[in-house]
Amino acid sequence: MLTENELIKFRRELHSYPETGWCEFVTTHKIVEKLRSFGLDPIYGRQVINPEFVAGRNPAKVEEAKKAALEKGVPPEFIESMQGYTGVAAIFETGRPGPVLAIRFDMDCVDVDEAHEAGHRPFDEGWASTNPGHMHSCGHDGHTTMGIAVCNWIQENLDQFCGTIKVVFQPAEEGVRGAR
Repeated sequence: MLTENELIKFRRELHSYPETGWCEFVTTHKIVEKLRSFGLDPIYGRQVINPEFVAGRNPAKVEEAKKAALEKGVPPEFIESMQGYTGVAAIFETGRPGPVLAIRFDMDCVDVDEAHEAGHRPFDEGWASTNPGHMHSCGHDGHTTMGIAVCNWIQENLDQFCGTIKVVFQPAEEGVRGAR
């Protein structure tokens, strides 16, 4: 089970590099890697996004974000496997009949600058946004971290469930983006 300190560290990693809707390539990679560390096989990118239903996606910004993700160390083959789309889902099949339960967690940020001045805790402690013009003022860094904790808990307690559980990490919730 993840410890409180591990969750705090993960949340602060997300907070320090917020990404706008449809550009969450670094965030998607971090989520997928964390889920894989639990023994899960998450689906992501085009595996979970139908482009016909996408709204508010700026292709030029997506290309910039892909380049930035490569610079941040996301492997090129991972970026390529996403097929230009962000988002992640972990699907838990219990093998027992029952309902399908979906739980959604947002992962994008708000397009505002974060304060970089003394007295602002993220700045004082070294985890303020390093991505100018982007900030997790919405709390989606915490929301995503809660999703990671939920996945970890479900995986460790799967024998207590029936049916199917789908945990979705949704891109592009902020602004006039998302899907129809």
